[in-house]
Amino acid sequence: MGFWDKLQLLGGRKKNIPKRDTDIYPRLMQLGGTLNRKVTFKPTPPNLRYFSRTPYARRAINAIKNPIAHLQWEIAPVKGVKLNKTLEKQIASITECFLHPNTDDNTISFLEAVIEDLLVFGAGCIEQQLSGNPDRPLWMWPVDAQSIKIFPGWGGGRNESRYIQTLGYNNIGVYQGVELSNDELIYIKANPSSETPYGYGPLEIAFNTINRQLGAADYAGNVASNAQPRILLYAGTADEAVLRTFRNYWRNEIEGQGIMPIIGGIDKPDSINLHTGDDKALYLEYQQTLYREIAVAFDLSPQNLGVESDVNRSTAEVSEDRDWDSAIKPKANTIASYFTREAIHRRLGCYSLCFKFVGLDREDEEATANIYDKYYKNNVFTPNEIREKLGEPPSDDQWANLKEADVQIAISAARGSKVIDDKDLPDNYKTQPAQPDSQKNSDDS
Repeated sequence: MGFWDKLQLLGGRKKNIPKRDTDIYPRLMQLGGTLNRKVTFKPTPPNLRYFSRTPYARRAINAIKNPIAHLQWEIAPVKGVKLNKTLEKQIASITECFLHPNTDDNTISFLEAVIEDLLVFGAGCIEQQLSGNPDRPLWMWPVDAQSIKIFPGWGGGRNESRYIQTLGYNNIGVYQGVELSNDELIYIKANPSSETPYGYGPLEIAFNTINRQLGAADYAGNVASNAQPRILLYAGTADEAVLRTFRNYWRNEIEGQGIMPIIGGIDKPDSINLHTGDDKALYLEYQQTLYREIAVAFDLSPQNLGVESDVNRSTAEVSEDRDWDSAIKPKANTIASYFTREAIHRRLGCYSLCFKFVGLDREDEEATANIYDKYYKNNVFTPNEIREKLGEPPSDDQWANLKEADVQIAISAARGSKVIDDKDLPDNYKTQPAQPDSQKNSDDS
């Protein structure tokens, strides 16, 4: 706390916003240095984009990206705010902004680009600019997250640059890029920490695992296609001329022909096995372990990457629910919170509205039915009260407003009166008294 801040507090004058005493990202500072106007570079492997196009990494990315991008969404009042005509007008204009964020994208393609970079680079970046059209006040464009660098010493000023977009792959002179204020760029971070202004995406976490998987798959492919030979021939005392003749014979007559090679004229020939030649040589079990590591990095179950050993219906359903709760739901909530705070609240100033995904909280219908069944049998709710909680209209049936105990009392009374009271039955049938149980048994016999 500075001298003038202490003096103001001693004089009884309180500041609206307290000043922070600790330094932000202290590990990025050098001795006696400052972060003001210094840009930080994230040590991102340049081949992350290539890794994202490999089969198992792509499957993991799509398993998270596609469900979120195709979720239904809405602009709604925040909790505790009632809808009115002013909010309805704001909802219509903001909904149009997200339906058509720019001239090239719709909501799905826009979300797919943002989520892709969030999973690959740990950041989903969106440029946002205001327009003069009140029916479509905000325009948004997805930005390559790899090109965005951060000023960690940003002081919170509205017109102060917080981000800079570097141009090209080898930009010389960082300040030749495009500087952006906090209001102009939404920077969604994955796995944020207090150590660095950058986040880390699942693909970065799984980088070494994917690198090993590619190496093992390449080796297995060479073995399976015989590009990696199984044996080494030892030709004994053969000289270079004989070896050259034998190599030409092998390439021209044996390779790719599928025939048994027969040679002669070599003193004591021998053969050496380089590998077993079976599935163990392909390291299939090791590759299965690598697939599981990739799934773990993305918070997914291995069955989502095609590893389906020891999977039955019950475990598959549990894994699917776990994937939804651990991988899809948290990231969807993160994206919705950034849209709400940065676009709707900060940029548009509509603090009574929020962006939310519809259907994100999936319900176990069987468990819910069992819960309401217990509530009904314990006389907690009537059928119409249960229907109201489920969002269904009330029933017109006279029994729908009675609890279980009342229904049982009515059933017992009807049995004692021996009169059938059902409005759906003919009147002449209602007046006929019920037969005693002894008479029923004799008639049935």
